[in-house]
Amino acid sequence: MSRHASVSVKVLKDIDPKALDRLRQRLVDAGKVVNVGVPAGRKEKDGTPVAMIAAVHEFGSPSQGIPERPFLRVAVQRNRQKYVRLNRINLVKMLRGQATVEQALGQLGEMAKGDVQTEIRSGDFAPLKPATIKRKGSSRPLIDTGQMVQSIAWELGDKNHD
Repeated sequence: MSRHASVSVKVLKDIDPKALDRLRQRLVDAGKVVNVGVPAGRKEKDGTPVAMIAAVHEFGSPSQGIPERPFLRVAVQRNRQKYVRLNRINLVKMLRGQATVEQALGQLGEMAKGDVQTEIRSGDFAPLKPATIKRKGSSRPLIDTGQMVQSIAWELGDKNHD
């Protein structure tokens, strides 16, 4: 058994199963989720909504000749195990009264935000067209003014609301 695995077992060994059930119920009752992306309302200097630009790049727009360049889905999928580890650590902290649900979800939100920003800056995306490279003076997809990467944010949402 690796050193890391034995540490995890020791941490969880002293937790009362009833306390775990109470915490699970607290989390369900809280009904909170972490939303990561570009909030509505942020705009480029020309007035174009940044969320629209992000969606076009995330899913592509064949009619405009823009290929899919998924940065949000890829970042979350690529880092899924890291989020699971953080959630396990925070679950123990919540059981011990060392963290609240909101604090734990805030840490998750900050981590995911950083991962999405990293993916935008260094992900492996479909290359830009020569005309686009000439216009913006760079061959780096998804970064032109920097507004989109700076607009990535997280917020707590309600599980029952979109």
